[in-house]
Amino acid sequence: MKMITLRNGLTIPDFCFGSPIVFPCNDSYRSMAKYMLKTAVKNRARLRRDIGFFQIVRKALENGCTMFDTSRAYGGSERVLGNALRRYERGRYQIVTKLCNADQFCSNVRGGFETSLKQLQMEYVDVYLMHWPVEGHFTESWKEMERLYEEGRCKAIGVCNFNIHHLEELSVHANIKPMVNQFECHPLFTQDKLREYCREQGIQVMAYTSTGRMDERMKKTALGPIAERHGKSMAQTILRWHQQIGNIPIVNTNKISHLLDNLAIDDFTLSEEEILLISECNINSRLRYDPDNCDFRQL
Repeated sequence: MKMITLRNGLTIPDFCFGSPIVFPCNDSYRSMAKYMLKTAVKNRARLRRDIGFFQIVRKALENGCTMFDTSRAYGGSERVLGNALRRYERGRYQIVTKLCNADQFCSNVRGGFETSLKQLQMEYVDVYLMHWPVEGHFTESWKEMERLYEEGRCKAIGVCNFNIHHLEELSVHANIKPMVNQFECHPLFTQDKLREYCREQGIQVMAYTSTGRMDERMKKTALGPIAERHGKSMAQTILRWHQQIGNIPIVNTNKISHLLDNLAIDDFTLSEEEILLISECNINSRLRYDPDNCDFRQL
């Protein structure tokens, strides 16, 4: 992994594994047992995925992937990820987690952060992000996140799903500029203006939905021929495109074979022409929620 230095000097890798939605957040073992029994009966595939998460984390670390993205919005993701990582030395990996919307609505930033630490079974997080720009709350929430950062509870702070106007509004009130902005980005939705703005402001881009869910429309673009030219899959080619344009791609899979394929992208380089051709696949097709048009209470 190539290491990227954030504006405050923290170094993080240019590749991140995104934790899926897993067990429910309830800490009760009885609740867990009921969930597992119900899942085993009604959805064996889901149960295998949840249990297999521990193997995915182990394989990720063994193969050089050391940064993990999670959130309390992803069910019990924080707790399960914490359980999977507790056997490893804390300095071996980095954690990105998020301030959920519910805690913004009730002005419970610090309490939400403490809950995340408890779920993760950790004393600090490496990167703490605001999950959404909740209208009427996000500037106040940011001020509390600044205090957590100044106390050393997190090594870097940033945001998710912030468009340019959100970042500009935040800048009026902030003492500390976001170090990261995590948002949807892929060849069908390249977000050129937002990425350029972040670059100019020294804000590192992290890209979720980074392979565009392998949307069928991408098969009709230049991606296929470019991937074939390098002897790589389309997904590998997209991830390499992200890295070369300065994004940190976040990937998620429940299959070890896919994980290993996603990590095998450091042995080829896209030409400037190929990067341009992939970028020209853009049709401004958003696949996830629009931060300017969504119900924050449902996220």
